[in-house]
Amino acid sequence: MRISVVTKTFIIKTLGCKVNQYESEAIANGLQQYGFEWQNINASFAIINTCTVTQKAGMQSRQLVRQAIRKHPDALIIVTGCHAQISPDDIQAIDGVHWIIGHAYKHELPFRINQYLTNKQKPDHPQQFISNILAHRSYNHMPLTHLQKRSRPAIKIQDGCNAFCSYCIVPYARGPARSLPLPDVVNMVVALKNNGYQEIILSGIHLGLYGHDFTPPIHLSHLLKRLIDIPECPRIRLSSIEPLEITEELIEILQQNKHMCHHLHIPLQSGDNTLLKQMNRHYTRNFFQEMVCQIYEQIPDVAIGIDVLVGFPTESDPAFENTLSLLKSLPAAYFHVFPFSMRAGTRIASQASPIDSKTIQARAKAVRELGIQKKSVYAVLYGAKAMGFN
Repeated sequence: MRISVVTKTFIIKTLGCKVNQYESEAIANGLQQYGFEWQNINASFAIINTCTVTQKAGMQSRQLVRQAIRKHPDALIIVTGCHAQISPDDIQAIDGVHWIIGHAYKHELPFRINQYLTNKQKPDHPQQFISNILAHRSYNHMPLTHLQKRSRPAIKIQDGCNAFCSYCIVPYARGPARSLPLPDVVNMVVALKNNGYQEIILSGIHLGLYGHDFTPPIHLSHLLKRLIDIPECPRIRLSSIEPLEITEELIEILQQNKHMCHHLHIPLQSGDNTLLKQMNRHYTRNFFQEMVCQIYEQIPDVAIGIDVLVGFPTESDPAFENTLSLLKSLPAAYFHVFPFSMRAGTRIASQASPIDSKTIQARAKAVRELGIQKKSVYAVLYGAKAMGFN
């Protein structure tokens, strides 16, 4: 009979966005405060932090769970993240899973794991800790003071999304927009600065809504002005921010302060006005073009990255050409291209049939090739150093 010894060892595997990466780092920080150690082989606790933004991400999440079960046969297998929140029954169907933890309880994982050591009894069947995230209004802070490997921390200061774009599953996985209190953000930045980190990325599910849930509400710019007043403030970089949330004040802060990186990542998704309406995106191609050109005029060396979604179910050839022509006109440094993935539960899933995969692949290839050209032009204009997106 095989007898397993439970030790204070863990491993975390992560898929998905900067917010997911941050939360995994914070869980690791919390466990280490309880005296746990990271162990790559035969850890006693294996945590899989999943993603569900596309069908492929969901499939990869389940594959990662199965790999963890094989590599850590004696471990308590814990699955969390967006795929666990949206599809817990799919996770429960995998033999060998013990806990399925939704977002409302993710911050409790270090405490729950440490408490487990008092009885060390694995459940006979997977236990689900899932709540209705759409009713969640509080921000569950997961502090971070150091990283396991990365040299540039992306700290989560905002969670949730109120946009409900017609193709996107994220609001259903993450719940409504809510923000980390400003003093907690400042304290975390100071702690990371004191630990030697020279650049920090501010990240969130819908970063531009930071502070909108406060009483009274504040804008992200208010936080930035507070952060750059920190003595010896590290460089501050923004992760993705929606076009309607880039204000003149925000542009001026980026332009005028040496602590702000000249880098913006802005989701476009489509350059066709009809598609933008169908996607529930509340701007036009002309608005986007004028905004990007204004930013470039005020900050000539700014590195602007753009998200593009190709293959939306109602994207005709002329609609795609509208997107391509807009992208050609923009002074962008790079593109992130996302082939459309139908997600059950989103509005578009009940309204339209998908475009064939060959068409989607061809459109994605065209945008990626244009992106390579844009990146080369930016490198010529501003040099190799600028490709680090100063």
